[in-house]
Amino acid sequence: MSILDLKRTREDFLKKKGKSSADTLRSYTNIFAHLEKFCLKKYDSSLENIIEELAIVENPQEQTENLIQTYIDELESENKPLTTVRGYSCMAKNYLKYRRVQFDKDELETSLSLKSEIKEELYAMGKKEIKALLDVASFKWKIKILMMSSGGFRISELLGVRKSDINMEQERYIVHIRAEFAKGHRARTTIISKEAMGILDKLLENKNDNDFLFPHKSNSSASEITTFRGLVERAGLNMKYDGKRTHKITTHSFRAFFISQFEKTSSGFGHALSGHGRYLKQYERFTMTEKLEKYLETEKHLLIFSNNESEQKLEKDYLELKAKVSRLEELLSQQGIKLK
Repeated sequence: MSILDLKRTREDFLKKKGKSSADTLRSYTNIFAHLEKFCLKKYDSSLENIIEELAIVENPQEQTENLIQTYIDELESENKPLTTVRGYSCMAKNYLKYRRVQFDKDELETSLSLKSEIKEELYAMGKKEIKALLDVASFKWKIKILMMSSGGFRISELLGVRKSDINMEQERYIVHIRAEFAKGHRARTTIISKEAMGILDKLLENKNDNDFLFPHKSNSSASEITTFRGLVERAGLNMKYDGKRTHKITTHSFRAFFISQFEKTSSGFGHALSGHGRYLKQYERFTMTEKLEKYLETEKHLLIFSNNESEQKLEKDYLELKAKVSRLEELLSQQGIKLK
C-alpha cells in the first residue's frame, strides 16, 4: 500500500469542516450523533460498519439510495423541519462520498423523495414584544436585545464584539463585526441606536479595549439561545407555530425586526447592515457617511421606547428607588441607627 493511500476517517472529515467555524463543527458533530443513533436503530449496526459494507459492493448505488431515503423518512417521522431534513441528509451524502463510497450523486438526488413543507406566515415581532422581553431581562440581556434590534446582529456576532470594535467618535456608535465571527466569514460594520448606546456605556466603563463585551466560551451561542428561551418564557411569549416545535420568537426575530424597519425608509439597506445575503450583494457598497445618513432616517422606527416613555420610565425607577431609600432610613432609625 502506498504511504499516500491513507484511509479517510470521521475525524478527518470533522477536522476539515471545523475549519469553517466552531459552530459548524458543533453542528456536524450533532448530526453524526443523530446519524449513528439512526444506524443502530434501523440496522443494528454502526455507521462505520455500514460504510465498510458499502465499500465492498461493486455498485452500491441502490443500497446508498435506500440508506439515505430511509434516513430522510426517519427525520420526517421525527417532525424535523424541511431545512433540517435537507441539512442532515446532505451531510450524510457528503460523508459517504468523502469515504469514497461509489455512487452517482446526481442520480441519487433524482431518486430521493422529501415531503413538501407547509409554510406558515412568519411571526412579525414588534415593539410590544421587545418591551415585554426587556421588562424581564437582566442588565446584560437588555444590552443584547437593544443591540440586536437596533444593529441587526446575529447572537454569535454579538458575542465576538470587543470594546475596540466600537467607534464612539460618530453621531451613533459604529460597530465592526470581525470576519471570524460573521456568517460566511465576511466582515462588516453596523450601527446601533442612541437607546442602545445609553445602556452600553454603562457596560463599557470597566472594559479594556481588548475585552469582549460579553465574555464567553467557544460553544456559547447554543448556551445563549437556551438562556433566551427562558427569557421568552418569563415574558409569556413562548408561542410555537401550529403542529411544530419551532418557536415564533427567537434571537433571529430581532434581525427580522431590524430589516423590516428599514423597508419603511430605505428598501434593502437593512439587509446590507445586517449582513443578510441578497442577489448581486457584491455591488452594494456604502460609505460610512451614507450608512449614518440612512440609519438616522430610520432610527425612529428602531427605538423601542419613545422619548416620553424613556423619561417616564427613568422617573418611575427614580421614585421607586427614592421610596426604598426612605423606607430603609425609617427602619434604621427605628433601630437607633443614623445614616451619615
